[in-house]
Amino acid sequence: MSRIVTWMILGVGAVVLVSGCSRPYTGKLDEKLHAKAMIAGPGITGEAKLYQEYEGRVRIVLKLEGTAESKLTPGRHAIHIHETGACDPFTAAKGHYDGTVDPQVNPEANVTPGLGNHPYHLGDLPNLMVDENRKGSLYTITSRVTLSPGLTTLFDKDGSAFIIHGLEDQYLPDPPTKDAPGGPRIACGVITLEK
Repeated sequence: MSRIVTWMILGVGAVVLVSGCSRPYTGKLDEKLHAKAMIAGPGITGEAKLYQEYEGRVRIVLKLEGTAESKLTPGRHAIHIHETGACDPFTAAKGHYDGTVDPQVNPEANVTPGLGNHPYHLGDLPNLMVDENRKGSLYTITSRVTLSPGLTTLFDKDGSAFIIHGLEDQYLPDPPTKDAPGGPRIACGVITLEK
């Protein structure tokens, strides 16, 4: 091969490499994933929508409304993703979601059961703010869970659910009382993947 051909090949290769690097990787998914949860409790109705458009980030948009008799009182209320997709009764949702902790599936999992890992569970979210008209909303982005398959998917073998609590989450590590992470459960919604 002549030098001119060699230089032309190197030049074309350099242009291809540089043009391939000119756009930063955004982590945007080819197929966006969506999920929702219809939330209900005595005198409480609402909906949560979840969107995974980027790798490792899930956007959560939640709106709730309560009647004057409901326990959705003005102020802050804890909201968590719980480990099981069941709401009847609310305790069927079990504890706070913490990914796949089955030692046969994920032998590297290192989580403390119960409230010992609070507020570091993957399902721990910011408090929900409820106004004087008993309407509440939450908009947050979390990197702790995914809608796509993997160790942090909300769609493991038994699913996941949102739980709304009667009190605010005080975000205390290893809380001294059962009410510190939000107290009684007042509403629940099973998270389902939308096609």
